[in-house]
Amino acid sequence: MNAMVLAAGRGTRLGDLGVSTPKVLIDIGGEPLLARHLRYLEREGVQRVVINAHHLAEHIQGFIARYSGSLELVCVVEERLLGTAGGVRNALPELRPGPFVVLYGDVLIEDSLVDAVEAHRRRGAAVTLAVHPAPAVEGKGVVELGEDGRVIAFVEKPVASRGTHAWINSGAYVLDEGFASELPAGQELDFGNDVFPAALARGAMIFAHKLSTPVLDVGTPGGLEQARARVASDRRQ
Repeated sequence: MNAMVLAAGRGTRLGDLGVSTPKVLIDIGGEPLLARHLRYLEREGVQRVVINAHHLAEHIQGFIARYSGSLELVCVVEERLLGTAGGVRNALPELRPGPFVVLYGDVLIEDSLVDAVEAHRRRGAAVTLAVHPAPAVEGKGVVELGEDGRVIAFVEKPVASRGTHAWINSGAYVLDEGFASELPAGQELDFGNDVFPAALARGAMIFAHKLSTPVLDVGTPGGLEQARARVASDRRQ
């Protein structure tokens, strides 16, 4: 199993902190977020991780050079930002054959994705998205589900709440290699805005995997504060 961590973004929502530090290297509980990601992916059975970089790419490359864990790490530097999906397509030659995990570099995730990977393979899905429930959905990617867990619609960053039982895109996916290879190379593409809605319209098999613990977006000052508080609380228990 291999995975990709999306780490190329500029971190503009974090203000001065994002200017000086890549989002994926922001300190969470005394260590860079990327260190937590790698430990998490290793626990999930991943053996090879591809990391894309653009903003302050040399910082990410330096982290990888100092890494002494058991995972095989590869860094792909984007000369220009290609978006979430464009970044995955650009790095596809470095990903081994078969389904792979995509993890946004600016999220804090705790729930396992092992069942999501197994269900993805069993169903022969093109995409399996991790989703979590949230009472407030403004500015988030909402995923509407059928009774069988199949995705029936995407509402990217609505301006108003759609109720207390909305499912939110968690920023963690299992992708079929063939699905990713069909994306146009060299183009800036976003999964939520461009790729997933178009694939759904074509009838692609896209399923959701429901997480029990909300995933935190550390790409905002409020989300970063929540993530640090959660980690501190977990250490006290």
